[in-house]
Amino acid sequence: MTESRKKVAVLGGGVGAVTAAFALTATEEDRARHDVTIYQMGWRLGGKGASGRSPDDGQRIEEHGLHVWSGFYDNAIEQMKACLGELKAAGETRTYTDWKTAFTPHNNIALGDERDRAWDFWPMEVAENDAKPGSKGVYLAPAYYIEELVSYLAELLSRHGATVAPASDNMPQHITAHVGTRVGDQEAPLGETALHWLKGLLKGLPGDPARFVERDFDALRALGQQVQSDLRAIRAAGAEAFGAETLDDDLHKARVVLDLGGTVVRGMIADEVMLNGFDSIDGEEISQWLARHGARPETVDSPLVRAVYDYAFGFRQGMTDRSHRAIAAGTFLHGSFRLFFTYKKSIFFKMNAGMGDTIFTPYYYALKRRGVKFRFFHKVTELKLDAAGRAIETIAIDRQATVKAGDYEPFVSVKGLDCWPSEPLYDQLEEGAELKARKINLESSWTDWAPVEQHTLRRGVDFDEVVLGISIGALPALTPELAAASPSWRRMLEKVETAATQAMQLWMKPTVGTLAWPNGNSILTAYADDMNTWADMTHLDPAEDWPEAMKPGSIAYFCGPLADPEVIPPFSDTGFPERARAQVREASRQWMARHGADIWPDAFDTDGKFDESMLISEQAPGPGGMWETQYFRANYEPTERYVLSVPGSTSARLRADRSGFANLWLAGDWTFTAINAGCVEAATMSGLRAAAGLAGKPVEIIGELPDPVPYDPANGPKPMRPTLRSVRPQNSGWPWSAVYGMAQTTGPIVTLPFPRATVAAMLPEGLELDAQDVTGPEEHPVILLFGRQRNVRPNLMPFGWNYCEFICAVPWVRHTDPSLQDLPPLLTPIQLYLDALPPILLGRYGYGYPKTRAAIHADLTSYIIRDERSGEELISCQFVETGAKVPYHSVANLAAVRPGYEMAMVTRNRVGQWQYSIYDLSLGQAMAQPLKMEIRVSSPALGLPVGDIVPPDITGSPFGGVFLTADATINNPLQSWALRRLLEKESG
Repeated sequence: MTESRKKVAVLGGGVGAVTAAFALTATEEDRARHDVTIYQMGWRLGGKGASGRSPDDGQRIEEHGLHVWSGFYDNAIEQMKACLGELKAAGETRTYTDWKTAFTPHNNIALGDERDRAWDFWPMEVAENDAKPGSKGVYLAPAYYIEELVSYLAELLSRHGATVAPASDNMPQHITAHVGTRVGDQEAPLGETALHWLKGLLKGLPGDPARFVERDFDALRALGQQVQSDLRAIRAAGAEAFGAETLDDDLHKARVVLDLGGTVVRGMIADEVMLNGFDSIDGEEISQWLARHGARPETVDSPLVRAVYDYAFGFRQGMTDRSHRAIAAGTFLHGSFRLFFTYKKSIFFKMNAGMGDTIFTPYYYALKRRGVKFRFFHKVTELKLDAAGRAIETIAIDRQATVKAGDYEPFVSVKGLDCWPSEPLYDQLEEGAELKARKINLESSWTDWAPVEQHTLRRGVDFDEVVLGISIGALPALTPELAAASPSWRRMLEKVETAATQAMQLWMKPTVGTLAWPNGNSILTAYADDMNTWADMTHLDPAEDWPEAMKPGSIAYFCGPLADPEVIPPFSDTGFPERARAQVREASRQWMARHGADIWPDAFDTDGKFDESMLISEQAPGPGGMWETQYFRANYEPTERYVLSVPGSTSARLRADRSGFANLWLAGDWTFTAINAGCVEAATMSGLRAAAGLAGKPVEIIGELPDPVPYDPANGPKPMRPTLRSVRPQNSGWPWSAVYGMAQTTGPIVTLPFPRATVAAMLPEGLELDAQDVTGPEEHPVILLFGRQRNVRPNLMPFGWNYCEFICAVPWVRHTDPSLQDLPPLLTPIQLYLDALPPILLGRYGYGYPKTRAAIHADLTSYIIRDERSGEELISCQFVETGAKVPYHSVANLAAVRPGYEMAMVTRNRVGQWQYSIYDLSLGQAMAQPLKMEIRVSSPALGLPVGDIVPPDITGSPFGGVFLTADATINNPLQSWALRRLLEKESG
């Protein structure tokens, strides 16, 4: 019995959609199983990548913005090559059939650098390599990218003759010994500096970070810190650290690169990215992440960082001030590494015609040959679910126009190349004359054009499966039922944000060289906002059809973010698109007047005015002169908005094959992929996975794990150092020994002396300080634990909560009630800050602990507690290990403070009664590692003096800090009365 042929409705015609259609029809077997129809509003494919031709103006190419392909777009290039090869084998002559004919390598980049209110430029000629574009072979492990970055930094220092202190001068002996063990079998010599040691260690480590041992992590952290320290020292030394031949400009750039590189190395190691992946730090914005790990402000605002913001339109609401920066840290780093370290042949490829002509014309012809049907002028208006809310039941469609006869033929021929026009071919439409006369834009939501028919596609009749390839900006209006039925869908719509963009294209008589741009055929970015990116696109001249006397000497494309208005007008305001375009046109004129002379000095007359007589157009100049004849776009349309990678959005993205609805597959750069950014590659990866899911076939996606899932911050980061896992019951009789709490506690811990009056003021009513001999009579000890609690659970459960918990507690206290003063010395918690709600509630209501929710950041060298609402820092700790991990009981100076940790705790519960509990850290089995600590008390909320505290070394004082690794237990909260009786018995 043969399988019935599935009807597949592909909604939209962008990269994700056409990739899915191409994959679903790849073989004869696939085509026998899938009957595919693409539904596309308007007259052309392409989505945000659509381009058009203007027949009245030299058949010039008109784009949504600047489109170039990166050399790491392996999947997109592989699919494109397959499409072109198929057309070549079929003898197709109306479009491109060869990759090398369709694309031109481009490696000349320039970055804008504004210093002292003047612009300078960093030219970067990126070297080509021998790798084959679109081929397999991409390293997935973050450790690979750290190694590549370390190699680059080492080469940079060597090239400039910089002097760096040997790593052996600063590394503890146990680190030195371990690095030697790991790199001992390598053929190449290790080298002297921490950079060389770190590179060697990375090469010597197992490929799977799960196989790293504790000393590997210790060494990585120590070397990461030393690398950053070395690079900071070189940066501070300036010219003295570099060879005499290093020029001032090169020195400035090297300083930025070294600071940025050292920060990234240290940050990725400290934040455990090697274990948890890039997604694990996507909750933090990249500028904040860099600053937190020590990058200088000028580095965070440097051309290298701003270039990525401009590349990804990485600003909320299109506003380019610093406060609206919005790129998730992991996505930023991963994308940057892929761009610079995994490109094949060339870092960029320019298309040799419009993107529509180069990409979507070949896809159209290949898909047509495979039997895919196209329904142009079909605008999707809503997806509706079945009664159970589990599958797409109907799709509402507005048919926008009536094709006179047969299928719509979408192309115009320009110099033998089939191209998409900038407007519909009106002569093929029944309503063509009216559409043209009224200047109706069938791609716009701001239109009063009524559909010629409202049609409903029905499951089982018109479709069985749905591939949703419409961009996420339009989905809130199209999928209200899905949002109501699925919290995951609703969360995706809320968290994955978009931004409007703008574009300007100029055709000019002079060449770029004549305009006095000194860096040749360039792509310039990190330049003045808002048109912060410019590309010389003069290579497109042969693809256009200008009269010989009007052939341009240069073609310039500009683009940048576009700020949203305070209120985006309703779709009934049909004049909004034209007003927006006019505003972009005039804002671009002003931008050119302010910033154009820095890139094209000779485009301005002696009065400093841009010479519009250089502009080329077959149109007659309007009231605003020749400027009005050039091409401008305001991309506010929901389907045209750029998909952002804002912090916190990665985990909200749905995977293409996991929509949550039985017959719905997703295709677009807004889904979860290995890239998670708005780009052709992410859309292609999504389309491939959507098709594989629909077809029930495995898929190999270059640069992506076989089964990728978003990192879930709720699970917390995996601890980089193993913790003890012995299960020790409470030393209590039944029934209390049957049910109790367990936790794995790790983190810096220290006992500090403070003025006795200060500590006494911290105590709750009913408690007072008891006698102790750890400090002198004028002081009293306070315990601070900057902890990570792992697998906190009842002993009967196999798993539990993970969270961060800061504890401030005072040991050696007693009751003021004389009837209770015979109890042994007690420990009382003053304040506990946690970043998870369930343990807060349990602590408050079960044990009477003063727990408060806070925003806590914890990595391998820092621990910061902030007020959850205001973001104000409360207390923080920076720390570095100074010795090996040893049993807690073997550290002589800890013996004096150990009793304070092993006392019973006393608190008042929610009904005002004294509650007793024992939080046993099992110090007899715990491990301790000496630390150098710096504590900053930023708020008086704890009752501690505001200011900086540097504890002494634990080898010389009991008030030094250690990194504690302990297997802890806590009594059953109902055991309070029994514990009091036990305490009374001890005192008796």
